[in-house]
Amino acid sequence: MCSSFNVSARADGALDASPARRALWNVRSCEVATIACPTCGAARRAPCRTLWDRPTTALHRGRTLRYVKMRFALNLVEPHERPVRFQAGPVLSGVGLKATRTPHLQPWRLPMHELADLVNMSFLDLAKVVTAHACGLQRTGLDELLFGPDRIEQGIDALTYAMHDRQIRREVHVLSGGGHQEVEDLAAQERAVRGRLRDAERRLKGQRIAELTAAGILPFPAATDDSRRLARAWLGRYLPEEKEALVRRLAADAGVAPSASVHIRSIPEKITRCIDNGWLAAPLTDAVRQLLELDGPAFRRRIVADAARQDARDDALCHPLVLNRWRDQLTAALAEMAPSADNPHTKHLHDLTLTSRPRSATQLGQLHDRRRLFAALLQRRSESIRLITTLNDGMSLAERRDPSYELLKKAADQAYDELVRRYPDLYRHIRAHLARYETRYGRLQLTEPRAQLRARIYDELDRMRPAHLASPAHG
Repeated sequence: MCSSFNVSARADGALDASPARRALWNVRSCEVATIACPTCGAARRAPCRTLWDRPTTALHRGRTLRYVKMRFALNLVEPHERPVRFQAGPVLSGVGLKATRTPHLQPWRLPMHELADLVNMSFLDLAKVVTAHACGLQRTGLDELLFGPDRIEQGIDALTYAMHDRQIRREVHVLSGGGHQEVEDLAAQERAVRGRLRDAERRLKGQRIAELTAAGILPFPAATDDSRRLARAWLGRYLPEEKEALVRRLAADAGVAPSASVHIRSIPEKITRCIDNGWLAAPLTDAVRQLLELDGPAFRRRIVADAARQDARDDALCHPLVLNRWRDQLTAALAEMAPSADNPHTKHLHDLTLTSRPRSATQLGQLHDRRRLFAALLQRRSESIRLITTLNDGMSLAERRDPSYELLKKAADQAYDELVRRYPDLYRHIRAHLARYETRYGRLQLTEPRAQLRARIYDELDRMRPAHLASPAHG
């Protein structure tokens, strides 16, 4: 392990286990499943699921906390600071939860089943365990617990937090004239965590590529060099409404449900269709509706408040219909906060020790707090991007697996052929332009960007046709 690895030496306590820490509860998934999940909508006795039908206990903290709250009538704000209230809990069937002793300051030494429940409940404890693992801790089953296929994204999130934590603590020690050994220890831990984070990101990327390749989505097909197929595709793109009507009619003739053949023009429409078709478990709850209705400033306040609470996440922000707005507002909040956090950009956390600008103790304290919030916003943005990527992959996989997929592809192919039959003059005009770039009959080698060439051809098509017949996208 890294030299002098000691998480209890922290001054600010973000990764520490406080001596006055209250007892944690050992929660088993079979007990938590006795209530509906507030995040994914899983019914009673049903496990939480992702798009690939994988259990995701750690992602659905809301279900666990709701169960604990119901069982013990507690107001749980943060798992480490549970107030003791002598209230009678509701009578529930089942074996309930059992109290465990206050964990050791090194939670990774707990029995594995207790450790698994602990990292599901507490993000800060998860961050301590992944830090110890990065610094050399070896234990049977620990790598799978932290970075298995269903947990790797949570592990990456915890490593990101731990990396920022070690960097900020190191900066404070250097800028305040702290001990050399402490700085060296923090730097070693930071390097170890950063290395493990990059390894986990590569593992996640490899996992994603393997799944998309197995489904036939990757590798993406190269742009066609067949001038006939390209001319046909550009004709369909020039006449989008007519092509879509043809696809719907031909798909209906083949037995495809109307809901599956609706043309998608935006990401929210695509997400809504996946929800309506049962491909995506993401119910539109009251909490999500309220979040969608917030104006810009209120939404910004909501995401900043969420970033400030590592162990009490705002689950509604992870709803598919909110993800893109969450990412965009995080970027805007980072840009707004960067100057006060003394960060020259919003890409990553800049190393303050590279500058020798003097600061007083008061200035350093204020800067420390601002940089911690800035780092939390960076962490949340990385999380939102991973969730968006996972969502897009999942929707693509769901669409591929639906029986309507091949029927719609066939209907689209027939629609293109019908457009060529209806508008032979437009098709020939596109082919004539593309013929200038043919190396042999039907094979292209374009010397300018396709979008630029396509736009020029569309302008000529507009001039060829009467104004009232021109494509809505170009007329």
